[in-house]
Amino acid sequence: GSHSGLNEQGRSDLQEIIRTCLGEEQPYVGTSYTAQGGMLVQLGFPVRKSNGKNTADTVLLAETNLKQLHNILDQHYTSQASLFLLTQDGKIISYSAAAQNSFLFSAVDLQQTAHIIGQRMQDAFSKRIKLADGSQWLVSRAEVPLLGWSLFVQQPANIVSKLLWESTFYSLRDILFIVLVLALFIVTVTYVVLIPIIRPVKKLQRAAVRLEQDDNYMPAAADLIIPNNEIGELCNVFLHMAETLRERKQALLDAQQRLLSYNEELEERVRLRGKELENATNELVRAERLAAIGQMASIISHEIRNPLAVISNAAKLIKTIQPPTEPKLIKQFAIIDEEINQANGIIGEVLGFARSRDMILSVIDLNSYLHDIATSFPLGAHIHLAEELDQDGAKLKIDGEEMKQALRNLISNACEAMPQGGRLTVGTRVRKKIACLFVADEGPGISAELKEQMFAPFFTTKARGTGLGLAVVQKAVKRHKGKLFVHNRPQGGAVFEIYLRIYAKHGDTRYG
Repeated sequence: GSHSGLNEQGRSDLQEIIRTCLGEEQPYVGTSYTAQGGMLVQLGFPVRKSNGKNTADTVLLAETNLKQLHNILDQHYTSQASLFLLTQDGKIISYSAAAQNSFLFSAVDLQQTAHIIGQRMQDAFSKRIKLADGSQWLVSRAEVPLLGWSLFVQQPANIVSKLLWESTFYSLRDILFIVLVLALFIVTVTYVVLIPIIRPVKKLQRAAVRLEQDDNYMPAAADLIIPNNEIGELCNVFLHMAETLRERKQALLDAQQRLLSYNEELEERVRLRGKELENATNELVRAERLAAIGQMASIISHEIRNPLAVISNAAKLIKTIQPPTEPKLIKQFAIIDEEINQANGIIGEVLGFARSRDMILSVIDLNSYLHDIATSFPLGAHIHLAEELDQDGAKLKIDGEEMKQALRNLISNACEAMPQGGRLTVGTRVRKKIACLFVADEGPGISAELKEQMFAPFFTTKARGTGLGLAVVQKAVKRHKGKLFVHNRPQGGAVFEIYLRIYAKHGDTRYG
């Protein structure tokens, strides 16, 4: 703005303020001057408006009264401290000193002393300084960042020890008085309060020691002093506790007796579990042996099947070249064919049990699948086939060949159980999520002893047989995560039931 009304000094100061605040963008602190009965100093601050610019375009001018600042410092430091408020170039703005320290600095060397203190402090905010006259002072420094001023507060180095000694000397009499009052209070409390407490407590202590040492001792009210106060309540609690301890001790003895009984029972259980573990170990060893036998049988079966094929082909060639006419030769050739078929059947059972392959799953219609297996099996003339298929058909997802072999083994066993002929029944039952395939005969049934062993590999009651037929059935059912049951029918004969999970029922829009 215009400054035509200012004198030459005013224009110079204003130009310096504008140059410092707008040109250098730094606060301006002018020299102090006397006016209106006090020491004043001009201040200038750059201001940035919120118009998107990063540079200052306005100067905020202010004046502060150093006399008021001097009064504030003098009011807050009225003890033995002395204060210097200095500008950035070391000039004294304000000085305050306690009455007992004011003689240390004359007006002549005040500025020089402030300069020495500023030099020795350097960048430290607290330091011990020794002046030229030998006096030592504790000096602290504080900064006024905006104005660049420094405030130095100094006090004698021995101020702490002096204050401590004076406070100790003046409080010694009070301390002695307090000690005498406390001693009198302790004596009074001892005779009036503590002795009536100590005597019942000692009685209680002796009873507690005796209770600890003598198992047969039971404290009574006559053994204690039971006053009508908190100590008496403690004694009553002690008596109740002693009675409770006796009851718990008896309970503990009873528990120990029961524990002995439980230990004996536990030992018996351990013995039984040990026997079960031994049986399980034997079963595992047996399974490993069966696996080895199965592997060996698989190799041997392949080696035997080839010579049997050669013998069968040779017999057929002989019959083709020279057809037998004598009844004896015809009978011998029939025996050769029968024995070869028997050997091939045994080899097939062994390979079926020993073979371990991944299942090939397919979706089959339950009733059609069982019907095809039953009607394609070569039944004897004396065996009559009956089908009992559930009208609610279902679809299963199984390995068709593996399950077919299992069902053919069950049908074969049922036929062998009826040497004089009878009715062979095959059928299905469909439930909500489970389907059942069953094969029933009219034979003599199965005894309880035979049920426990009939599925074991190589167990058989036949004169000629491998004992692997039912083992193959059980293996197939387990691989399909099904269940196999056998029981005798009320009308006679035995029935084998295979339960499998249904994949889908007829009429379902989706499978699974």
